[in-house]
Amino acid sequence: MSTFKPEFDRRAVTVIAVSFAEPAKLAYYQEQHRWPFKLLADPERNAYDTFNLKRLSWFRVFSPATLALYFKLWRRGMKQEPYGGEDIHQSGGDFLLDREGNILFAHRSQEPGDRPAPTRLLEEIDRVLSPRGAAPIVR
Repeated sequence: MSTFKPEFDRRAVTVIAVSFAEPAKLAYYQEQHRWPFKLLADPERNAYDTFNLKRLSWFRVFSPATLALYFKLWRRGMKQEPYGGEDIHQSGGDFLLDREGNILFAHRSQEPGDRPAPTRLLEEIDRVLSPRGAAPIVR
């Protein structure tokens, strides 16, 4: 996502990541990774409830597709970070909202590796941005 930041900026789109991690842990992650987007802490998971993001079963968390993704990342040299007791069963999602909070695009992950590519998000932004004339927010 970081490599695509200029494309989101060019479209005047703000990318916001919402995490159920406690604020202190989220601040630590941001210090370690220096992600070029805003991070919001939602330890009560209000946003997760609002966007209907469910908990995943063990089969979904460790599905063949997820294990294949982890193996691929491991082969590329990516190191596994300790979760520190975080909930690996919580599903995530990607949402495109307009300024009024209307959902213009929704992708609810079915397993940990189930995320739309940044190019897919940019396509959706281009699709909805022109006719509406409003700069959406990606969450």
